[in-house]
Amino acid sequence: FAAAKAAPKRIVFAEGEDERVLRAAQTGIDEGIVFPVLVGRTDVIESRVKRLGLRLTLGKDCEGVNVLDDPRYKEYSQEYYMLARRKGINRPQALEEMRTRPTLIGAMLLRRGDVDGMLCGTFGNYSDHLRYVRTVIGMRDGVHTLAAMQMIMLPGRQLFICDTHANRDPSAEEVAEMTMLAVEQVQRFGMEPSVALLSHSSFGSSDALSAVKMREALEIILRRMPGL
Repeated sequence: FAAAKAAPKRIVFAEGEDERVLRAAQTGIDEGIVFPVLVGRTDVIESRVKRLGLRLTLGKDCEGVNVLDDPRYKEYSQEYYMLARRKGINRPQALEEMRTRPTLIGAMLLRRGDVDGMLCGTFGNYSDHLRYVRTVIGMRDGVHTLAAMQMIMLPGRQLFICDTHANRDPSAEEVAEMTMLAVEQVQRFGMEPSVALLSHSSFGSSDALSAVKMREALEIILRRMPGL
């Protein structure tokens, strides 16, 4: 929180009309940790802000991206078409999705550098959101595995769990890569992680395929990060 207050970032909230999102944006503004960019129908956002008794003001302490007529859509849809045309998306579809898929809008804002980060997925199918993240934002150079990580804040410690959503049956190489990426992210929080690779066995007590996979992943990790 201290780091966020020292340098508040522009964060796009894809479901900007949702009550939970609006309340979260208001909290972020009150705590001085974020400049929210809300995707939605701006008249609906303003109406719900008033109905909920919130104090945020579009154009002042936050920004709205109108899904109905944002002037950037034509340019953004052309770029999205170039990214997704090999996946069956044509130009009319690209423009239609830009006007109807808030996660796509948020992903394009992030890709173009208009925001620093994105929050999405408060409703809808996880894989639908992930599709736009994968296509538009993608992975940095040298990374081959896209994985999800959750943080659980407990009274005396924090737990990070990876990967429960994106990869159904990852290989040992993929498990190793996502583990090393998770370590990197945990270290960004100023913590030194202790890592456990989970299967149904403990320390080689089983030769089931999932247990063998985790042992192979551990060997890969220790070769690449011997100090872990």
